[in-house]
Amino acid sequence: MKAIKFCAICVIGAMMMISCSTKTSDEGQPAGITKAQVDSVSYALGQNFGMVISMNDFGSLNLNSIISGMKDILAMGKIEPQEANRIGGEFSEVINKFMEDRMRIKGEETLAKGKEFLENNAKNEGVVTTESGLQYKIERAGNGVFPTAESTVECNYEGTLIDGTVFDSSYERGNSATFSLQNVIQGWTEGLQLVDEGGEITLWIPAELGYGERGAGANIGPNEALKFKVELIRVVPAETEEAK
Repeated sequence: MKAIKFCAICVIGAMMMISCSTKTSDEGQPAGITKAQVDSVSYALGQNFGMVISMNDFGSLNLNSIISGMKDILAMGKIEPQEANRIGGEFSEVINKFMEDRMRIKGEETLAKGKEFLENNAKNEGVVTTESGLQYKIERAGNGVFPTAESTVECNYEGTLIDGTVFDSSYERGNSATFSLQNVIQGWTEGLQLVDEGGEITLWIPAELGYGERGAGANIGPNEALKFKVELIRVVPAETEEAK
């Protein structure tokens, strides 16, 4: 919700600057200000509002209503800071309620799609479903050395949504990743214990073993089921970790 508050602050600040402009000519600008300058700054303000909106996941909006709202505010004339804060608080409530409802509904839809996907995926050859709901397939066996839930591992991996969208890849970065299995999502902690050094595994992780309702960053929404292809390069020896 920080981004939404930022959006409200930007709009309040802009409408205060506009409403408090010094009117020294019939067109509301000092005599030395040209129409081209007014057009330029007006367009820049429009771009600014548009950018703030695009930075938040509002989905499709009614442009005519946006313009209508701006006209109504500008028609009020000069707005004092206290009044601007009051107005801003009112439309922040509307925005926050809309975003909360939107995220909740999207999360419910995504959860249902993920469950359907996993139900179908469980029928595919070689796919195993554990008691937790994690699904996996051993693509290549390794040397017999398996990590534990407390191990640190080095691996290459690619993470995708169930529609195939790649959200993270050590291959794209050109570097393997090393991390403790105590500091990752549940699906990784469980899944990496099923593959040995030099082996490769595909994991299908239900939302409750991934990032759940909160999602992660801009690319993983609420209740997303995830797919990972993982190559376990090595289990880092405990003495190596202790020496750090």
